[in-house]
Amino acid sequence: MVLAIGRLRRESMDPDRIEERAARLEEHLAELEFLATQAIPDVVGPAFEATPLGPAKPAAASAGVVGPARGVAQAPLAGVNQETPKTLMAAVRLMRARKLSPVELVEQHLARIREAEELNAFIAVFEEQARQEARAAGKALAADSAGLLVGIPLAVKDLMQIKGYAMTGGSRALDESPSSIDADVVARLRAAGAVILGAANLHELAYGITSENPHYGSVKNPRQPEHMAGGSSGGSAAAVAAHLALGAVGTDTGGSIRIPAAACGVVGLKPTYGRVTRRGVLPLSWSLDHVGPLAATCADAAILLAVMADDPHHEERAFANTLAARRSSATDEQALSPGLAAAAWLARTMESDVDQTAHQAEGQKWSSSRGSIPMVRVGDTLGGLRVGQFPNGWLHPLHDEVASAYQAALERLREAGALISVVEPPPMALIRAAQFVVLHAEAAAFHRRRLRLRANDLGPDVRARLQLGEFLMAVDYVQGQRLRQKVANGFLKLFDQADVLILPALPVTAPVLGTRQVTFGHHVESVQQALTRYTIGFNQSGLPALVVPVGSDAAGLPLAVQIAGRPFGELDILRVGIAIEALHA
Repeated sequence: MVLAIGRLRRESMDPDRIEERAARLEEHLAELEFLATQAIPDVVGPAFEATPLGPAKPAAASAGVVGPARGVAQAPLAGVNQETPKTLMAAVRLMRARKLSPVELVEQHLARIREAEELNAFIAVFEEQARQEARAAGKALAADSAGLLVGIPLAVKDLMQIKGYAMTGGSRALDESPSSIDADVVARLRAAGAVILGAANLHELAYGITSENPHYGSVKNPRQPEHMAGGSSGGSAAAVAAHLALGAVGTDTGGSIRIPAAACGVVGLKPTYGRVTRRGVLPLSWSLDHVGPLAATCADAAILLAVMADDPHHEERAFANTLAARRSSATDEQALSPGLAAAAWLARTMESDVDQTAHQAEGQKWSSSRGSIPMVRVGDTLGGLRVGQFPNGWLHPLHDEVASAYQAALERLREAGALISVVEPPPMALIRAAQFVVLHAEAAAFHRRRLRLRANDLGPDVRARLQLGEFLMAVDYVQGQRLRQKVANGFLKLFDQADVLILPALPVTAPVLGTRQVTFGHHVESVQQALTRYTIGFNQSGLPALVVPVGSDAAGLPLAVQIAGRPFGELDILRVGIAIEALHA
């Protein structure tokens, strides 16, 4: 492995030679990881309880009660009152109209959490604290002093400080005391009126993409509980998908927001690197870590981003206020570009199910199966957008239904006026080599003392990855960072030809729990490599990336596309996401 990196360092080579060397390096790394995993006994220690503000839920029960059977169209989850709002945007509007109280909303979600324990989405639930926060939100509404997220029940990944709670990181190897403060992002959500329901389950230390946790149990997919929820923010995604929370906070180092969002059929946004503070969040890789929201819709994600982001732009605040139906000033209204104003109209139309007869009078073409969204308004949102499509050779191998959903999404965008062209991203082998070196080295550095003192308390997969990082030398890390910068520059150059990039979110739908390899015809790939294939490049480049559901496969599992934009281009990708939601409504 070291010799392979050394060759990359010493030799001046053309791009084809670099890709060849990177491919060989990838083979060495895969072999080393396999050997290290085999060297560690697959022993799982007993589960242990967290120390929540309210009663923690028991260990996960057997799967099979929540979600439809294989091959059956998705049905409403048991215990979900169909009269209650399913989106953050709808809930905010109802509460501001005094048609729903924060206390009622929170109690509904606490009941759902109890009824869906088999999903194992939460490590701890803060019932009494949530009720107190809901009562406070009700008083703020009555006093007309409510924040943007007044009374909205949220889940927070158990990787960040929550006041009064001892963060677990999904691990037995952390000895945390109850925190005296919130992580900065949690504090911002509370200041905006949000109610924190509990600490969401995750892949141990956020170092994996399956959320199969040996200490707290695996997170199960709400669509089909025998399938993975994805990771590492699996509990956050499952909570939103199962209507246990109206939004959630996750972290993303190699796809850990976007992978579970795609697997569970929700929206996941990885903002630009550094846009959301990581203060109070347990690190995994300083160069690659991001914090961002998971939500039911792109509009919900936009509202959460406006609260979570460091120094949100005026346009971001104005867009969030418009979506949440807050009183907006003339300055706010003027801040929205025509494309964003059209996107806000689309989001509100989808949410309120506007009477289609009013639109039919306009004599416009309909793009939605509900018949409520004029195609011309979708075109207004896209506004001559240049879309970069990734070449088939770069994307392959992928499953047929994923490829079909991706092509269908592109065709609908083209019909709505988007200008689509093929762009050439950096070589996949280069991306994978850079991710492995940087992530493993930085994770091993941060958890070095934990690995020395508490190795037996770590799950076998996480322990193996941390030990792998100790094989890397300083020169390897430096070269890994140089490779990462080369990848970042390669992605940035694509925006000379495109305004946004669109590609599948995952090459497969959510695998069955326990899957270790994914088969694509004659090609076999580890589940770790397969699920991160389309996501890791945007961690290395730091570009904002958004996952949006676009339907389901024949088995009822979600399909999704990923939209990436320029640095600080979150609103650009969110408005495209809203257009895609409208085109697939």
